[in-house]
Amino acid sequence: MPKKILFIEDDEGFFNIFSVPLKMKGYDIVHVSDGSLAVEKVISEKPDLVLLDIVLPGTSGLDVLKELREREETKLTKIVMLTNFGSDDNIARAMEYGASDYLMKYNIVPSELPSKIAGFLGETQESVVKVTES
Repeated sequence: MPKKILFIEDDEGFFNIFSVPLKMKGYDIVHVSDGSLAVEKVISEKPDLVLLDIVLPGTSGLDVLKELREREETKLTKIVMLTNFGSDDNIARAMEYGASDYLMKYNIVPSELPSKIAGFLGETQESVVKVTES
């Protein structure tokens, strides 16, 4: 069964560019674009990993992260911040709130994201399900 990634991102272009390589590696990608819907989506989808932007409509990514860590059912979910806002304050708050890691969008080539995700999930690239068309 493929691993599920919940991508919390309001920029459709960025989501599309970065989700394609993940889908090609066999990950099941779920998307939500509004921070106010994010916590309930994490609870209902039970993803293996969450990619979380900071700047979102509704509720900020940092507030989403804090709430997810405070809830019993989501406190152990792997959450990686994926954002363009890399101030020392944002990074410190994200790590204090329990982010698994903090990645800058502009430092990642879309084709490199699957290997980073595999690392966060404790997978080798060979163990990621490959999608083939029939």
